[in-house]
Amino acid sequence: MSKNKNKSKKGVLAAIIALVVAFALVVSGLVVVFLYGAVLKPTEFNYIVPASGEGTGYYRHCYSELNENEQKVYSVILQSIYSQPERIEIPELGDGDLTKVFKALSHDNPDLFNLGLNCSVYTEGLKTYFETDYVISYEDYSVKLQEVKDIASVIIDGASIYTSVYEKEKYVHDYIINHCSYIAPDENAMANTVYGCLVEGKASCEGYSRAFQYVLSALGIENRLVTGESADDGINYINHMWNFVVLDGNGYFVDLTWDDPRSEGNVLRHTYFNVTTDDILIKHRNIAQTLPLCTGTQYNYFVYENAYFDIGSGEAFETKVYNAVYTARQRQYGCVELRFSDKAVMEQAKNTLFNTGIIYNVYNEIGLVSAAGNAKVYYSSDDTMNTICLFF
Repeated sequence: MSKNKNKSKKGVLAAIIALVVAFALVVSGLVVVFLYGAVLKPTEFNYIVPASGEGTGYYRHCYSELNENEQKVYSVILQSIYSQPERIEIPELGDGDLTKVFKALSHDNPDLFNLGLNCSVYTEGLKTYFETDYVISYEDYSVKLQEVKDIASVIIDGASIYTSVYEKEKYVHDYIINHCSYIAPDENAMANTVYGCLVEGKASCEGYSRAFQYVLSALGIENRLVTGESADDGINYINHMWNFVVLDGNGYFVDLTWDDPRSEGNVLRHTYFNVTTDDILIKHRNIAQTLPLCTGTQYNYFVYENAYFDIGSGEAFETKVYNAVYTARQRQYGCVELRFSDKAVMEQAKNTLFNTGIIYNVYNEIGLVSAAGNAKVYYSSDDTMNTICLFF
C-alpha cells in the first residue's frame, strides 16, 4: 500500500514538474516572440511635414511633387539626416521611388552638402531602413555649415537695406558673382555645393545655383533649382543647373554661371537675370522640372533698369544711353549692358554709337574719358540675346 502511495506522489510531482517546464517554455517563447516583435515590427511614425515658404528658409517644391508614400519617407529622413546617422528607419516606400525622394531631399535643401551620391533601402524583419554615404564627417560638416550660415548672414544683411524684392535679388546675384569664380566639378570636392560657392569662392554651376537658392530662400524669395542642358555655341550641350525665381507671382529664369564670364576681365553681367522661357531656351534645353511658361518682363534686368531699346538712333536713344551709362557707373559696375528688341535695331544702335560718336560724347560727359575725340571704347555683343556690353 505504501509503495502505491509513493508511486502516486512521484507521478503527481512529475506532472507538476512537466507543467512547470511547459509553462516556462511557453513563457520564454512568448518573451522571445515579444522581444522579436518589439525589435522588428514597423515603427509608428509621427513625422512632421517639412516647413516651406516665406519665413521658413526653404521652398520645398520637389517635396510637393512626390506622392504620399514618398513624402512620408522624405519627412522622416529629413528629421534625422543632419546628424548623419548610419541608418534611418523609414516607412515602407510602397509605390514610391527612392531616387525621386533622394533627389528631392538634395534639391530642396542646399544645406545638405554632406550627402554623397548613393543611397539604398533594405529591410530587417518587418522594419525598413534608409542608408546613404556622407562625403565629410559630422564634425567637419557642422563646422562648414556654420561657415555657410555666417557668410549668408552677411549677404542677407546687405540685401536687407533694400525694400524692392528686385533689388534684394540683384544684390544676392551680384555678391555671389563678385565673390566666386567658376571651376569644373572635378576640380574641387565642394565645387557643387553652397559651401564651395560662399566659403571657398570656387564653384561649378551647381554651386552657384545652390548658393543663390540658399540665400534667396532665407530672404523669403520663392525659388527652386532648375536642371537641364546648355551650350555657349548652341550646338555642344552639356549638363547644367540654374534657378527659377518667383516675383510678384511671375516666374523668371536666372543663370548666375552665365552672368559670370571667364573672359573680358570677368566683368559682372546681367544678361540672364530674370529672363523669360523664350530667352532661356535660346541656349538652354531639356529642362527636367515642370515649370510654368515665363512671359513676364517687369523684373527683367534690362526692362527694370531702362536699358531695353526698341530704337537705335535719335535724341531719345542718346538720352537713354546716357542714363544707362550713368546708372551703371553709379553702381560701380565695370560695364553698361544694353539690350535691343531685335538684331536690326542692335545693328542700327552700333552704327549710332560708334560711327556718329555718340558713345564717346556720353563717356566724356560722365567723365569716363578726358577727350571724346581721342577716346577708345571697348565692347562685346551677343547676337543671340541682342545685347551690347560697353566696358569702362
